[in-house]
Amino acid sequence: MCMNGPSIGIDSSGRVSLLPFRYLSRHGLIAGSTGTGKSRTMQVLAEQLSDAGVNVFVSDVKGDASGFCAAGKENERNRLAPYQPRPLKANYWSIGNRLVPLRFSLSDAGPVLLSRLLSLNSTQESNLALAFSYAGKNKRQVDGLEDLLDLLDELLEKKQRGLNPSSVSVIERKVLALQESGAGALFGKPDVSLSSLRGLNVLNLSDARKNMLVSIAPAFLLQKLFYELPEKGDADRPEYAIFFDEAHYLFKDSNKSLRDLMVTILKQIRSKGVSVFFVTQDVTDLPEEILSQLSTKIIFSQKVFTQKGNRRLKALAGSFPKTGLDVMEKLKAMPTGVAIVSTLDGKGNQTAPEEVTMFAPATTMDVVSDNEMLEATDQRLAGKYARKKAGKMARKAEKQDAASPEPGKREKQKKKGPSVWDGIFGFLLKLLDFILKALGKIFTFAVFKPGRRLFRWLVKKPVRILWLILALLALYIMAVNWPLIQGFLDALNFS
Repeated sequence: MCMNGPSIGIDSSGRVSLLPFRYLSRHGLIAGSTGTGKSRTMQVLAEQLSDAGVNVFVSDVKGDASGFCAAGKENERNRLAPYQPRPLKANYWSIGNRLVPLRFSLSDAGPVLLSRLLSLNSTQESNLALAFSYAGKNKRQVDGLEDLLDLLDELLEKKQRGLNPSSVSVIERKVLALQESGAGALFGKPDVSLSSLRGLNVLNLSDARKNMLVSIAPAFLLQKLFYELPEKGDADRPEYAIFFDEAHYLFKDSNKSLRDLMVTILKQIRSKGVSVFFVTQDVTDLPEEILSQLSTKIIFSQKVFTQKGNRRLKALAGSFPKTGLDVMEKLKAMPTGVAIVSTLDGKGNQTAPEEVTMFAPATTMDVVSDNEMLEATDQRLAGKYARKKAGKMARKAEKQDAASPEPGKREKQKKKGPSVWDGIFGFLLKLLDFILKALGKIFTFAVFKPGRRLFRWLVKKPVRILWLILALLALYIMAVNWPLIQGFLDALNFS
């Protein structure tokens, strides 16, 4: 690695090609068809940036770019430069408890990215935004998906102004489906802190492939960095480098609000010392407004099968400065491990495209096991994030149940306990109160979502199920013995 930036390979004239640190915060693109070498280049960049003291976060979708914890092997590709195979210190994260669990708080994530994860339309997204706005104004912390469901139920019961019940029902169904898919593990407490993401970090998503999570998870991190990092101005080198593997999942069928959010973040986060690299198979998968924000381009062979793809490839080739190199034809027939590279020069202008043969990473390009990743990870992180906590809204009911009487009252109760008749009368009052509340709930749920909400209301406190059984049993006894009860009442009236 050069002192001025990571060296990524050898150009056609035999010189080392490097990417200046100063311009990495203008973001970059690594694109290429499967097997062309883009994941290896991502690995090389991550290694060298980590060696330079930059905090690196890599999302590894296929599981083949997680080999930082093991040394590489000598081969012909390594002989382009002096090769020193070595492992690096890295921390490995996952969605769920497979490795160190990566979590975000929904309150911090916000409605736009969550809407993308739920595939909501604009109307449903506006209803979700209204729910988050209500939670913010009322200082309600929404940590996980269960908290979000509770919040939506509460807003429906209150008939919150501006909320569309049918749209909320769709949102709830999609949240439940997301929860059942295992994606609920991405949200909750303890949520990841930026101090835990120092050094080299890898999010291994090999068990979540072909899923929106593969691009949404690093997008949540990017938004967290955007809101929490202070302004640094035009720094000499980035503080964080984020690599979005399979970035096309994030933008496939995306709506305008998501694209606008990502453009805003990319424009403003550079002044906070964050470099973002989008890694994708086909350049045409990314929106034009995103591509225009990416100054460093590393483009491997592109397979084009449609006229639209051909037009986009021509536009990409035209974005490079004009030289004697036929970029478009080169991109159609580039050998494996060779890419067209262009970055910014000392004046901030785009450099001429170069044909660069990429270096091999110093760490292994083989798939490493979960045990190897866990052994390499800082065990303090595993201890901190292993156990998921209940959200504040979920804990509220538990605290109310666990609340004990005040010391003075408790001593008084010990001195003078309640009589038998007081106990029976109190029991009957509680039973009557429960029956009235249950009837009210049944009426409410009959209007909106009868079965599911009643079930969730009952199982949230198991004691409610007992009360329901007792109420039904009491009603049954009263119905069976009604003549006796009526005779008893008549006798009381006669007397």
